[in-house]
Amino acid sequence: MRAVHCLFLLPLLAPQVALAAKPPMLSWGKPGVTLATYRDDAVACGREGYYLDVSNTEAAKVFKDASKQLENNENNLGVSAMTGDVNRMMGVAVDSARIVERTQPARRMKQVRTLLQDTVAACLRARGYRQFRLSDAQQRQLRAFRLGSPERHAYLHALASDPAILAAQQL
Repeated sequence: MRAVHCLFLLPLLAPQVALAAKPPMLSWGKPGVTLATYRDDAVACGREGYYLDVSNTEAAKVFKDASKQLENNENNLGVSAMTGDVNRMMGVAVDSARIVERTQPARRMKQVRTLLQDTVAACLRARGYRQFRLSDAQQRQLRAFRLGSPERHAYLHALASDPAILAAQQL
C-alpha cells in the first residue's frame, strides 16, 4: 500500500526535484578588472578552448572507429537492398544501432566538453580569475538581457569585477 501512495506523490514531487537539481549559474571574475581586459581575456581563453586539438582523445578515436564501421554497414545495406535480402538489411540496421550504442555518443561528447571547459578554466585561472556563483536575483537580472548584448556583458562585468561580490560568492 505504501508503494501505491508513493506513486501518487511522484507527479507532485517531480517539479520540486527538477527545480532542486538545477545547477547554479557560475561565472568568472577578477577584482577590479576593466571591461576591456575582461572581454579580451574572455575571448583569448575562449579561443584556447575553441582551437584545442581533440583529435587524439579517446572520444575522437571511438567516433572515428564507429564512423568507419557505420560506413561499412551502409555499403552492406546498399548491396542487400540491390539483392532484395530483407533479412540482411534488418541485420545491418541492428548492427548499426549496436555500433552507435557502444560508442556512447552522449558520454563521449561530455568528455570532450569537459576537456574544452577545463582548458578555458585553466586559462582564466592563469590570468587571475576565479569562479563565483550568481545569486538567484543576479540570475533573474541576467536573464532579462538578450544573449550577447552589450547590456548583458556590462552587467556580468559589474558582478565579475566587484571584490565584495567575488569574496561573498566565490566557490
